[in-house]
Amino acid sequence: MPFTSFNQNHKTDPSEHIYQLPFEKGKKVWLLQGYNGTFSHKNKYALDFRLRKGKKIYAARGGVVSKVVQHHNEGGPHKKYLSKGNHVIINHGDGTYGAYWHLMLDGSLVTKGDTVKTGEMIAKSGSTGYSSMSHLHFMVFKYNSKGHRETFPTKFYTSKGVMELKSHRAYRHPKN
Repeated sequence: MPFTSFNQNHKTDPSEHIYQLPFEKGKKVWLLQGYNGTFSHKNKYALDFRLRKGKKIYAARGGVVSKVVQHHNEGGPHKKYLSKGNHVIINHGDGTYGAYWHLMLDGSLVTKGDTVKTGEMIAKSGSTGYSSMSHLHFMVFKYNSKGHRETFPTKFYTSKGVMELKSHRAYRHPKN
């Protein structure tokens, strides 16, 4: 899905924001699937980070928690599990949202209405929902004029500088 222009009432283009990697500082994590991936990211700007069950997840960008689902305890690589994914969604306050999916049962460390800062621990990874293994599915989205969710590419601070992430590569979270 191509990125469409952002609402002109906002002063910043959300695609220009630089995000922190959503895992522990200093850790190196494999990116299983990137943008427009062949398994489940067709026409979607989403990222799958390989995190074992129970690993800490951190806010890639601050904001207010707008949704928490953490009561599911099943998942698998079949579409019948699409509605079973535990997740946290953070409203960044500029019309964009960060979504963190496949959390473990009762894996949220935040509740709806909480204000979180960039780099704050928010959840624990799992494999609930449409998922073939424990990992973190992360994406940033906004709603278009028709109310449909649109994802778009994002850039991250990494130990090798600011970049857009690519599938099947490992990325290290800078220590500072």
